[in-house]
Amino acid sequence: MQQPGPRERNTIEKLARFSINRRVSVFVLLASVLVVGGVASSGLPIELFPAGFDPPFLRISIPWQDAPPREVLDKISEPLEEELSTVRGIDRIVSVSQVGASRVFLTFKQGTDMDLAYREVRDRIERARREFPADVDRIFTFKEDVSGIPVSVLGVAVDPTVGDVYNLIDKLIVRRLERVDGVASVTVNGLEEKEILIELDRERTEAAGLNIYELAQQLGDDSFTLASGKVNEGGRKLLLRSVARYSSVQELADRPVSEDVRLGDIASIRYEEPEKRYRVRAMSQPAYAIIVLKEGDANVREVSARVSEVFEEFQDDPRLSAAQVLKIFDQGDVVDESLGVLLQSGMIGGMVAAFVLFFFLRRLRVTLVVNLAVPLSLLIAVTIMFFIGETLNLLSLLALMVCVGLLVDNSVVVAENIDRLNRAGYSRREAAMQGTGEIGLAITMSTLTTIVVFLPVSLVDGQAQFFLLRMSIPICVALIASLLVALIVVPLGVVLTLPADRSASAPQARPWVKGLRWVWDRSFGLMQRAYGAILAVALAHRIEVVLALLIVAGGTSAWWKVRGLEIVDQQRDERAGFEIDVRMPSHYTLEETEEWFLASEKIVEDNAEEFGLEGWFLFHSKTGGELQGWFTTPRSTDLTPQEVTERVVELLPRRAGMELITGSEIQVDEDGSDDSTWRVTLHGDDPDQLEDAAEDLEEIFLNVPGVFGIRRDDQQQPNELALVIDRGRTQRYGINPRAVAGLVSYALRGQSLPKFRDEGREIPVRVRYEEEDRNDLESLTSFLLPTASGDFLPLSTVTSVRMVDSPRSIVRRDKRIARTITLDLKSDDPDATVERLDFVRSRVNLPEGVRFADGQRDSGGEELKSMQYALLVSILFIYLLMGLLFESFILPLSIVFTIPLAAFGVFWAHLAIGIDLDFLGMVGLVLLVGVVVNNGIVLVDTINRLRQEGLERGEAILESTERRFRPIMMTAITTIGGMVPLAINGRLDSGISYTSFAWTLIGGLSTATLLTLLVVPVLYTFFDDLGRRLSSINGRARQVRLGRNRGRGRGLTAAPVDPGS
Repeated sequence: MQQPGPRERNTIEKLARFSINRRVSVFVLLASVLVVGGVASSGLPIELFPAGFDPPFLRISIPWQDAPPREVLDKISEPLEEELSTVRGIDRIVSVSQVGASRVFLTFKQGTDMDLAYREVRDRIERARREFPADVDRIFTFKEDVSGIPVSVLGVAVDPTVGDVYNLIDKLIVRRLERVDGVASVTVNGLEEKEILIELDRERTEAAGLNIYELAQQLGDDSFTLASGKVNEGGRKLLLRSVARYSSVQELADRPVSEDVRLGDIASIRYEEPEKRYRVRAMSQPAYAIIVLKEGDANVREVSARVSEVFEEFQDDPRLSAAQVLKIFDQGDVVDESLGVLLQSGMIGGMVAAFVLFFFLRRLRVTLVVNLAVPLSLLIAVTIMFFIGETLNLLSLLALMVCVGLLVDNSVVVAENIDRLNRAGYSRREAAMQGTGEIGLAITMSTLTTIVVFLPVSLVDGQAQFFLLRMSIPICVALIASLLVALIVVPLGVVLTLPADRSASAPQARPWVKGLRWVWDRSFGLMQRAYGAILAVALAHRIEVVLALLIVAGGTSAWWKVRGLEIVDQQRDERAGFEIDVRMPSHYTLEETEEWFLASEKIVEDNAEEFGLEGWFLFHSKTGGELQGWFTTPRSTDLTPQEVTERVVELLPRRAGMELITGSEIQVDEDGSDDSTWRVTLHGDDPDQLEDAAEDLEEIFLNVPGVFGIRRDDQQQPNELALVIDRGRTQRYGINPRAVAGLVSYALRGQSLPKFRDEGREIPVRVRYEEEDRNDLESLTSFLLPTASGDFLPLSTVTSVRMVDSPRSIVRRDKRIARTITLDLKSDDPDATVERLDFVRSRVNLPEGVRFADGQRDSGGEELKSMQYALLVSILFIYLLMGLLFESFILPLSIVFTIPLAAFGVFWAHLAIGIDLDFLGMVGLVLLVGVVVNNGIVLVDTINRLRQEGLERGEAILESTERRFRPIMMTAITTIGGMVPLAINGRLDSGISYTSFAWTLIGGLSTATLLTLLVVPVLYTFFDDLGRRLSSINGRARQVRLGRNRGRGRGLTAAPVDPGS
């Protein structure tokens, strides 16, 4: 039996010797990993997305009932913008002032602490609130973070015969959900508490010498509580509070309003639901949406399970027989489905890897030892994640699943090298130590190259940085763990499983097993010999190989530019349903809009089976709303979400001036174009001047060839009445102009009064005129105003009414009004049309005070550029690591040049499947950079080691490729095989897709394997020759310098200067 001679052992070889000599210590260590890992696995929180992600966005919504856009702008949006502009880290403020509401969208600079920003925004809102109208009583601030994703959304459809819907839902549903452990809040959309409504009879009110403005102020002053100091009573100091509140509705009705006139004489006082200005329906029934949010540290699956238990109780509760409770969304189901697919794919990938290893190694016990690296490494990774406060979510589990194929790589290389030496005649012990020592440094460096790609994460901007960091932690920890397992556990395991005496006769196998072995030996041997022959030809014609490689690279690059691989910031066709945003013409009433939505709902219901819909939902006001549908789980139709959306849009009825939006809304503050539209935005301070400039531009653009239509985001409509107050007349009659505006506002919109308290509840109180006294222009102008002399004059005496044009909404970007023009382009040659439009735009002279908006700020493009820069830095780090291993700056180039070529595999894989490269695909590309060089590093390291042992370069290349052929094939097939289940089954019904990620690794690794086996050896010869030439040049230059120095030295000593000369 061949045994090695005495030689010095390296550090890694000593580590293997430690594991072999201290078996009990290693087994104790493994037992500790199993116990701690099991505890950590059971205690690791499970979430849908990683916690701590705070997108740099905030939204503010401020309702102001029936207020026109210009009033909303003046009274709410502008004061709020002034205060918000002082918030630290603010990058952009966009406000939309529309009928009945102000919406403000805030964008912050990357890296801003969003918790602090949220608090500062709330503070600025409170400062601006002092300037808001008195009847603005609700302000909503929305923070865009993953904790805001509802754990559950329920729909409640109630029979119209139910009297007190609010009490039914609040007591029997909402309060029961609020008691669920882990639930933070329960919100009901569409449900409003009953209010005490005081409807004044106008004739009786005016006959009593009153008007609604004065009466509302009196009623508001009547109801209050006031802290009034302290009094001494019986030696005690007692706090005194003055209370002036109505104790009952009857007391309110008996309240005197003038001599011998009670409030009940001139008004009807009712306790009823407020008038709804919007409609909510689910499954073709009037409905209410219940949104359940969990506490920040609660486990989403546990909270979801508890909510589902309560949901099942709702179905059996006889008190809810008049209500139908529907489950619209359950985050727990999404988590279970997503994690289930990942776990299933991981298990299948693990079995594929085990089968591949057994197929190549043909030893069951060695295969089991190698596969032991997967659970051990994953347990170590999970334990570290548990102690640093990470959660098990879609990203971290995806990272761990990717590791299933990577974790066996190091163990495969070590086990295969040990087995090779053992077959060559080394004892089990010596083969384990020397085999680990030979390959240890190479696999350490190859592991570090995979880890180092995540170091430049800090250079990536935006959301990509957060998600890359969350994926890098489990991947890096698992890979380091797999390296330790390969260097410590695998040598011991192989020693314990290899036969002690290879010369002993092995037990006779069954005939069919012998047959399989014979087929395998012949097949693998033929494949290996064919590869060796091809490589020999390639080395003999290496210039031709490089030229062919350049032709393929150039052709792929050219095709890439022509065909293109679109990088999308969201996963198309992976939605869990459809969503259509509907905008109705501004003159539509609530009833007309409701009629259209009911007709559309019927269309969706009739086609629900064809579209594979489990349910549908709609919400609308008179200006528009949303129509949504969600698919069955599992999907029952082959139609994609995009196809379903298009079919629904085709079937929906059309109305003049109506807009249907099926994607993300185009931001009004950006310019740009797509295949069918081109848009441009104007900025200015005067809305009328801006509108005139926009109309002039529309006429110019419509004459450009290729433009066939125009869309106007905020088209002016004559839908606003201007009540013009004659100040001269109001002064003559002693009438306060503010009282005139207050009277009209109170008469038409009503006025909120202090809330009524009843048995611990606070009930809203509202006063208004009856509907017949406030629904037309004639009633408005005949309102009576009290004069200073005590007489009454009709409103028409001191005012005039005229119709004015008013936009649907007024948009301001960074305190300047924005106006967007969108043009429809013909489909024959949109690119040429866009060029013509850009040229026309550059030649337009705008009036003073109006300018075009700045170019579009593409945050996705900025993130992509930063990710590309980070990739370049990662490649530099990989190059430096290989230089450290090879002690050369030249030889690593033979491997580095294969990295960009592996990207072609990504392109061809996506092109063949017909999908785009999405965000997870880009993450896979980052990981691919570190993975594709692993086999190349081990191969080049083997070539260098054989050359140091005395082999010629060509012999060393052929010998090393023969040695590394089997482990390269094993590591490549196991990693690719681990991704195949995810590539096939990676599209989830919940709308998440891992397809691009899987095909990125499959395409890149397939190309990288081919490059490693053929291209790396060829490139190695070129760069080795280059290194020799550089060394030769450097050596000759050094000799010349030494010769010159010696010559100078001889000249100074051989010819001393004669002082007399």
